[in-house]
Amino acid sequence: MSLLPLAHPPRSICILRLSALGDISHTLPVLRIVQDNWPQTKITWVIGKIEYGLVYDIPGVDFIIFDKARGWRAYLDVFRALHGRHFDVLLHMQMSLRASILSLLIKAPIRLGFDRTRAKDGQWLFTNHKIPYHARQHVIDSFTSFTKTLGIDHQIIRWDMPIPQEAKDFADKLLPTGRKILVIS
Repeated sequence: MSLLPLAHPPRSICILRLSALGDISHTLPVLRIVQDNWPQTKITWVIGKIEYGLVYDIPGVDFIIFDKARGWRAYLDVFRALHGRHFDVLLHMQMSLRASILSLLIKAPIRLGFDRTRAKDGQWLFTNHKIPYHARQHVIDSFTSFTKTLGIDHQIIRWDMPIPQEAKDFADKLLPTGRKILVIS
C-alpha cells in the first residue's frame, strides 16, 4: 500500500535543494504551494550558502545552510543542525551525490525523489517514493510533481520572493527614475 498521496497534511517537511540559483528560484513555487495548502506544516530547507542569500528572508521557513567550501566539515555542520530533528516528509529535489549523502542525515519516513529514469548520480537509491516520469518536462513542472505526488491538487505558481529594503534602496540609486527599463536576464 502506497503512502502517497498523503491523507493528511504532514507536520513537517524538509526540502533538500542546495544549489543552482535558477533551480532555487524554481523550488520557491513548491515551497509556496506547501505553505498555501498546508499552512500548519513546518518547513525546513537545506540549502547552499550562496543560494541562501537569495531566499533567506522567506517567512515561515527554517533554513539549514550547507557551505560546500568547508568540505567534510559542512556535513558535520548540517548533522549538528539536524540533530534530534525528524520530519514527516523529505523532498529530495536535487540529483547530485553531495545532496544524496546529505539526505542520509535527514530523518523522514517518506523520502520523495525523482523517478529512476531521471535520477542522476544514483539519487533514486536514497529515496523510497518517486515522482512520476514525464518526458521532456520543464523543470517547474517536474518540481511541482513533488507536491502533486503528495496529494496537493491546488497548485498556484508564485515566485513572490521578498525584496529587502536595502535592495530596493540600491535599485533606486542605480536606476534612472521616470524612464521605462527593459531587463533581459
